[in-house]
Amino acid sequence: MSPSHPSIQTFYKGDLPENKQDALPPKHSKLGDGFTEDELANTLDPLMRKWNPEREYEEFTIDQLNQGPKAVTFVGRVVNYSTFFGSTPKEPKAKGWHYLLVRDNTAAISVKIYFPHCPYPIRLGTLVTFWTAFISGPPKDLIPIPEVSVTANMFPGRVTSDHIMLHTGSSTDGICRIPLRFRKGLPLQGLMTLKSYLTSGHDGVSDAKILVCVKSIGAKKKIPSKMGGESELVDVLLFDHTGEVRLTLWREMADSPKEWQPGKTTLLISNPRYIIEYSGKGGVGVIRGTMIDVEPDFPDAEWLRRYAVNLTKKESLCMEFPEGVWDVEATEYGINRMFFTLAELDKWVRSDGQHIFSGFINVTIMELSFVTLHRRNMLMCAECCGIPTYSNTVTVLCRNCNRNLALTLNPNIIGTLLDETGCIAPGKLLWSKRAWEQLFGRSIAEIIKMDIEVAKYYEMRMLFMRLHLVVGWDGGETGRLCVLGCMQ
Repeated sequence: MSPSHPSIQTFYKGDLPENKQDALPPKHSKLGDGFTEDELANTLDPLMRKWNPEREYEEFTIDQLNQGPKAVTFVGRVVNYSTFFGSTPKEPKAKGWHYLLVRDNTAAISVKIYFPHCPYPIRLGTLVTFWTAFISGPPKDLIPIPEVSVTANMFPGRVTSDHIMLHTGSSTDGICRIPLRFRKGLPLQGLMTLKSYLTSGHDGVSDAKILVCVKSIGAKKKIPSKMGGESELVDVLLFDHTGEVRLTLWREMADSPKEWQPGKTTLLISNPRYIIEYSGKGGVGVIRGTMIDVEPDFPDAEWLRRYAVNLTKKESLCMEFPEGVWDVEATEYGINRMFFTLAELDKWVRSDGQHIFSGFINVTIMELSFVTLHRRNMLMCAECCGIPTYSNTVTVLCRNCNRNLALTLNPNIIGTLLDETGCIAPGKLLWSKRAWEQLFGRSIAEIIKMDIEVAKYYEMRMLFMRLHLVVGWDGGETGRLCVLGCMQ
């Protein structure tokens, strides 16, 4: 019988592996999701992605934006914002969203911007550029804001047509600073003094505005929330030439005052919320329609800045001593040494305050508070966040911003100084370190280490002492008579 035809399996014989490890199937790497690392990074952090749009965006001011689909770009500053965490049915992939109220020099717009991972580092006054492909009308389920006629909903990183850019450089400081409805040569509509607003301006006045300067910034506080958890708040003390008021900023807005400078930063607050504090005094708060313009650019704001600088010179406790203005050695040991009475100094400064000069005065110490301040732990002082800080040490941490402060001797140690023509009130002289050490005959470190008995001895010894002070006037930069040295 003839043999059967061989099959293909019998024709091809498999090779047996020499080692068992060769028989194992090769390990395959884990399959990816189809996205590169750059694409994932752009989605999670849209601010860092390279923005190279395929379509052309037309640049508009906010008052030129119309409802409907169109690729547009616009620039504005944040004047109000709030942050919410969680997802919505429209954007289930979002971790939360910001509600922004943004304005330029022409109008305002509300922007709802979703974030995929972390909130954006937005602050009051931040300049932002937006790119979007659709502009919609104001939401019907919320109370309308008079200045807002259009809105935008954006999700940068997930929607390829949406993008934002936060400008943090100093080159953009002058952009979008002019208040809304301001006309050159005319007063700003709705602007009133702080006293007028607190008295009656808050009652029934639409579009009320107050122009204020930051006086001090309180420490950040945490209080229990009704919904569970804790809420942060910061109290900012504001002032103008008629009064003072307290502004309370809650939650994410509490981070904005970090960049404000007491005595310098000015705010234009439109449509503020009037609140009554526990003390019974009136205060201001922030509601959805409130707009806070940081460093507005118009004549009234410039006048308030100058007023705040002059007021700071008068009321500041610890000012930085100007260095390199006078030749102290020539003043003390030169050929022409000038001697002034207090009346002559007062007349000279009032007649020509821009002139820089130095000389001697001869005065008697009528009052001293060395022992009192030593017991109160107030021998050294400094100012930070607009709040004075006292201690009997050379350095101390600020309670608000945790900065390490270098302290100087409290000028209130020396009370009233008197000569035959006038007197100098306590705390009105600006003492140098050299002058303090010459007055006490020891270093600053040794002064603060004195015990109370030695402090009493020094106070009794120096009281009613007559001495020569080497003084200088810096042309009005500090507004204080500076003490360069002491000769007893």
